[in-house]
Amino acid sequence: MKTLIHTHPCPMLIQVTKGRLKHVRGEKINFFKAGDAFIESNNGGAHYLKNVGKTPVILHVGVVSIVGMPKAINK
Repeated sequence: MKTLIHTHPCPMLIQVTKGRLKHVRGEKINFFKAGDAFIESNNGGAHYLKNVGKTPVILHVGVVSIVGMPKAINK
């Protein structure tokens, strides 16, 4: 699994509950595993996510938004 390159217009708290995830924003690469959490914000810039493990990745996402605002915008 690999997402499209995208941004978020609203802040999000993401917790990885299963699997291993690669997070790529430009030249910056981070890896997250089950039990890790990270924040995405509206000024974080374009990025993509990729499953780098053998099991599916499961994420729990908390979003702070207003009605009608998209949660992600593909680039």
